[in-house]
Amino acid sequence: MPLSNPPAPASAARFPTEVLVGLLVPPVLLGILATRALADGLTQAGLASEQLFAGERLPTLNMPPMAPNSSGTAAES
Repeated sequence: MPLSNPPAPASAARFPTEVLVGLLVPPVLLGILATRALADGLTQAGLASEQLFAGERLPTLNMPPMAPNSSGTAAES
């Protein structure tokens, strides 16, 4: 008489799925936390660059005096 395997109970069929879900939860949570930290860092970098371009941290430039216009006052009339 050939040997036959008994049917597996329903809980044994769910076990690999539960293990896989359990193993995948920590990396997903860490990915969410890393994404949030990256977004906060980029926001802070954007605010710092906004201050830089607003002139708060730019050095003053010494501009040479402008040369007088050679056309004189003819352009004013």
